[in-house]
Amino acid sequence: MQDEVRKPTVSSLISMSEKLSPYVVGAEGNVSGRVSHDEFLIKASGECFSGVDDNSFVACDLSGKKICSDAKIPSIEAPIHAWLYDNFDVNFIAHTHPVNTLKILCSDEIDKFSKTRLFPDQVVFNGSTSYVVEYDTPGVELLEKMKSSLGDVDFPRLILLQNHGIFVMGRTIRDCVVGTQICEKSAEIYLGAKLLGLRALSDENISQIENNKIENYRRNLA
Repeated sequence: MQDEVRKPTVSSLISMSEKLSPYVVGAEGNVSGRVSHDEFLIKASGECFSGVDDNSFVACDLSGKKICSDAKIPSIEAPIHAWLYDNFDVNFIAHTHPVNTLKILCSDEIDKFSKTRLFPDQVVFNGSTSYVVEYDTPGVELLEKMKSSLGDVDFPRLILLQNHGIFVMGRTIRDCVVGTQICEKSAEIYLGAKLLGLRALSDENISQIENNKIENYRRNLA
């Protein structure tokens, strides 16, 4: 099972899509998996997470261009997936639009949310900070914004797209699914805590969690 979730196949992408379907509506969002050094599979444009099958994915190269004869076209965000694979050592990428998170991404709270950590697992699975990309038209225009925002980042566990959604990537399906779930949980808690009085973890708390060997083991558990 460990090899299956680490090695992208159509079947593993179907599994990831089904797990992430609560975080999209209709044909929103996309998932992908890197199947070789210079090729990845991505959900075809117009396909719904909850109904994907063996014919729902398109093969692309690392420029985001389709390299198969299938009549379907790749997601408009294929170039973003290609750039992420070309710059970070990951096997899977998930792009979703979780509702509570989107409430924050469409507000003036986005920057504060990206830097605020409220509970340990938020640090473990979303990192000590998240990275904000200003809004632009989905596709090539958004890719250029992402490049300028993430150019010097070692590994962004969570990418927040203003007025749009999130990107989570990792070595396994679990990385993408848990990272997405924790982001949405964090957003819901953040919105509630704002009403009651926000009490965040301190920088020292965050550092202790980031450097804890047991937490690092949990983070890397496939």
